[in-house]
Amino acid sequence: MKIAIIDDLLECRNEIHVCLRRFFSEHYDDGSPCVTEFSSGEDFLSSFQKAAYDLIFIDQYMQGRSGIDTARQIRQRDNFVTLVFITTSRDHAIESYQVRAGGYVLKPFSYADFEQAMLQLGIARLRNARFICVQDEKILLREIFWCDMDGHYVQIHTHRRGILRFRVSFGAVADKLFDYPQFLTCYKGCIVNLDHVERIDDLDFLLTNGERVLFSKRDRKKIESDYHTYLFQKAREEELL
Repeated sequence: MKIAIIDDLLECRNEIHVCLRRFFSEHYDDGSPCVTEFSSGEDFLSSFQKAAYDLIFIDQYMQGRSGIDTARQIRQRDNFVTLVFITTSRDHAIESYQVRAGGYVLKPFSYADFEQAMLQLGIARLRNARFICVQDEKILLREIFWCDMDGHYVQIHTHRRGILRFRVSFGAVADKLFDYPQFLTCYKGCIVNLDHVERIDDLDFLLTNGERVLFSKRDRKKIESDYHTYLFQKAREEELL
């Protein structure tokens, strides 16, 4: 998960960052989120692009551009990213509704306050909406069964749109997918989405759509270990939620 923190006070950014690490370590097993910090709304907006983040924390009261004004600028570029205000007051509740803020964390806050705000966001829903962008084509992660190479083309096998073909390097697509723990290398030039694996059958992954994806015999032990580790982590996460 990619998260931005916008706050003009270093100690406040650090406090949110610490809470995020603790929250994800206690509730999820797929590693810490990728967090980027910004000291002002201007600094953030100068590099912000649509779909760059899953979640953005914004301090309401900052020097220069205010939090609510920063949020308005974000909404002009991205209608879907989740916004959470960090503030000392609820006085801007109506304005936050206008930018469709997902929640508030009131200063000063305890970890319990932060945890409750995060749980109310519905992180599982945020994860379900994740996607990658390949040559301006948006593809939901949950739609991807597996991907491989066909000559100079990368093929992404999807649930609803069939096989999507792109003339890009496999490495470029792999770099996007490997940000997420459900994607595993079967062999050079082939990646499977473990969320769509029904079971391992000899040297094949049997997928939920009935397809079979071969994996490397040489790496069998590691692949089987990674697969079962992922299943354990996913089951534990579901219990925690």
